Amino acid sequence: MNEAMIKTLKEREKHRTQQPYWVWESIQEIPSMLSQCLDKPVIDQIDNVVKEFKIRNINKILLLGRGSSFFTTISEQYLLEKIVGIPTRCFVTNVFESYPNVNINANTAVFFHSHSGKSEGDVQIVNFANQLGAYTIGITDIPTSSLADVVDNVIIGPGGSKVELPATRTYATAMFRMMFFATALGKEIGNHEIAVDFEESLHKIPGELETFILNFEPQAEIIAKEIQGASAFIIVGFGPNLSTADEAAMAFSQAYAVPAQAFEMENFIHGPMQAINKQQCVVAIAPNGPLQDRVLRLAQACKIIGTKTLVLAPYEIEKQLDIDIFIGMPSKIPDLISPVFYMVPLWQIGYQLGLFGKGGHPDRLSMDKEEFKKAFSFLMKKDKWVTQK
Repeated sequence: MNEAMIKTLKEREKHRTQQPYWVWESIQEIPSMLSQCLDKPVIDQIDNVVKEFKIRNINKILLLGRGSSFFTTISEQYLLEKIVGIPTRCFVTNVFESYPNVNINANTAVFFHSHSGKSEGDVQIVNFANQLGAYTIGITDIPTSSLADVVDNVIIGPGGSKVELPATRTYATAMFRMMFFATALGKEIGNHEIAVDFEESLHKIPGELETFILNFEPQAEIIAKEIQGASAFIIVGFGPNLSTADEAAMAFSQAYAVPAQAFEMENFIHGPMQAINKQQCVVAIAPNGPLQDRVLRLAQACKIIGTKTLVLAPYEIEKQLDIDIFIGMPSKIPDLISPVFYMVPLWQIGYQLGLFGKGGHPDRLSMDKEEFKKAFSFLMKKDKWVTQK
């Protein structure tokens, strides 16, 4: 077989036309990818960043990203402030440049989240941060990327470049690396005891998640069939799981081509809840945490109105609830690291929704449609889904 034929076969393999699609494989790979985040190459990079934090006397952390990469920063902020005690803020990357924080200086660390490491404009914004004296760190999966070339340090994820457009394993591993970084930094300059407790919990997640994904697969298909008639999805979370709500809303809308919107729980109660109806589905994310009871009561209130309700919560809570669909989660996952686990069943459900064929291609979404190619060529000329590079 000549090289041209091999190349053709590889290109065909990239464009799968039936189950299993690449995004399904990425979901299945998440546990092993999380385990690889605990291997020496990643840990060494984390340790290097911790050392720089101490040398530079960092007293402010900024977390940047776009889309899924931004959503991860929402959860990371909570854990960093809890363990390390350094004020932390998150921004959409280009908004950070357009509305700069004037107090950025040599004691500021700026983390740039980008799976591909070549999001349009990132290099310019890294240079902007460097000019202000900030310490810059790239959270990416591509060590040869333009982002990796310009930041001061990197924390590289496993798995390399993905074929599919949706972020699953890349989202999970970026968040997991940053959570582990938070514990490593916390042991050095923060609350050592709390950091050790969270570190122990993080080590358990890959094994627990591997079992969960396998066992939940049949249930994901059943749930997808049960909610497929929804005219819209409303995903509600609190605290660090606002990130889960944001990511799930994007996953559902991409997969199924119906409106899906994320809300912080209290903001949803104080306004948008007035507009829900029986044709919609409310998804409530309720891990162990200080606002768990509030979000569970919200879900049951939506059930009273007649909206289909789906709740993710620890197994033992199911008997206490009057809702339509319950997804039982492991009981001892701490609130502040729960987003890395709680998003996975929602990806599994989203994937099953995508197989109904109502939305775009499970891997490529709408990027095979000429009007979308033209639109994104106009909007994001250098994006890999436009350039195919």
